[in-house]
Parts: sequence; structure tokens; C-alpha cells
Amino acid sequence: MYRLLIVDDEAIIRQGLGMLPWKENEIEVVGILKDGIEAEEWIDSQEIDILLTDIRMPGLSGIELAKRTLQNYPDAKVILLTGYGEFEYAREAISLGVSDYILKPSTPDEIMACVKNACEKFNQEKKTKIKLEELESKIQGYSALVKPAEEILEAEEERIGKIIKYIYENYDRELSLSVLSEEFHFTTVYMSHYIKKETGYTFLEILTSVRMYYAAKYLTETKLKNGEICSKIGISDERYFGQIFKKNYGMTPYEYRKSGSHAVNPFQKFTETAQL
Repeated sequence: MYRLLIVDDEAIIRQGLGMLPWKENEIEVVGILKDGIEAEEWIDSQEIDILLTDIRMPGLSGIELAKRTLQNYPDAKVILLTGYGEFEYAREAISLGVSDYILKPSTPDEIMACVKNACEKFNQEKKTKIKLEELESKIQGYSALVKPAEEILEAEEERIGKIIKYIYENYDRELSLSVLSEEFHFTTVYMSHYIKKETGYTFLEILTSVRMYYAAKYLTETKLKNGEICSKIGISDERYFGQIFKKNYGMTPYEYRKSGSHAVNPFQKFTETAQL
């Protein structure tokens, strides 16, 4: 199933899009949101494959939301819903990595066809990346005939350790997969797959866990208020912080502070070789 997120500030459009036969076409609607700010919070913690968003919304435009989505999920496909007056604006967005656009008003069949086409592109690119990974694996296998296996393993452990160490040292900034990739001279696609392969977690899962780890330490070791803690861990929305913290620790920040619990460093084993 492809994971689709729908974002539009018009209730009647959200309702109409929600009624389309997505499941019959192997598409799971993971959320139907009313503005870009809500959607930005969503994509910071949950992965999506396809984003279907209005181009003009209060707070955060569809273009800005598309940029943020593609920063976090370089493989994702973005489709913009646009009026005739915004046609050229939407066409320019294609150069930013947006996959397609749909002119309003469109029929349900036209919308479904566009989303299915995006899903097909997503699937084909995923298959290509898998083949590249298999090729990379074979190349590494040939290299192992020359390099001692132990030496290769140590090099990989040191590299992933440095990447995780960088996340620990910069979790309080606006850290994205693009920033991390640029720091280590990787493409975002390679960095995303490399982190997942080496740790079993996505970049966003690691970043969120590290932020929540330090939030937990602030709660038990200081008297800082939630808003102050948010500013120290790179999160701007206090309500969103409360939701993510409870998802990670099973209790609210207030309950955690009262519990006297001690936070456990979630990725220490990966950073030991990098001397965190």
C-alpha cells in the first residue's frame, strides 16, 4: 500500500478527496489535514510516499510544504492542486522536484489517475534503487576478497558512528536529511538508505529519539518549562512536543518529570566508535 497524505484548507475538497476509492487502488490515506503547518508536523514524525496538497494555504504554502517533504523523504512524490490563476506557479514548482499538478476543478477519475501515476513512478524508482543496492552489495563482496572483513566492518562502524554523533551534536538545530548528506558528501537518497541499512531506523526516527532523550534529561535534571525545553531541542511547537514525547515514553512530560525516571541513551552503541 502506498502512503498518501492529503492537505487542503477547503473542507469540501478534503471531504471529496477522502471519499475517493483509494484502498481499491492500493493506496492508504494516512492523513487528511487542513493546512501546511499541521502537515509539516506530520511529516516530521511519520513517513509518506505521496503528498497531495493545495498550492495556496494559510500559514505554509504547498510549495514550502513540498520542499520540506522532499527534504525529509527524497523518494516521495508531490502533487499540487492548483487553480487556473496559479498554473504558471505550479509549472515552476516542477523544477523544485514536484512530480505533477492537478488543475481545479478536476474529476475524481483525473485525480485518481494522477495519483496512481505518481505511485507507479515511486514504485519504479524504488525497484531501481533496490537493484543499485544489490549491485553495491556485490561490489562490496568483491572488495572483501581484497580487504580483510574485519577492517571493512570497523570502517563501516566508524562511519555510521560519525553520522550518529553528528546528529547528537546538532539535534537542537533545524537538522534535515539534506544538511546531513551535505556534511558527509553523500546524496540524500544514499544517506537515507545507508542509515536505515546500518541502524534499522530512519533518519527522522533517530533524530526524534535523540531529541526526546535530551528532553527527558532536561525534565529530570532541570526545572526548565516545556517551552524552554522545546527551544533547546530544535522543536518550535510545544503541543507537538507533548504529543511526540508521550508517543516515545508513554507519558506526558509532566508525568515523566514526576516519575523520577532516567533517560536511556537510545543510540549509544553506534557512537562509541566515534567517541561521543
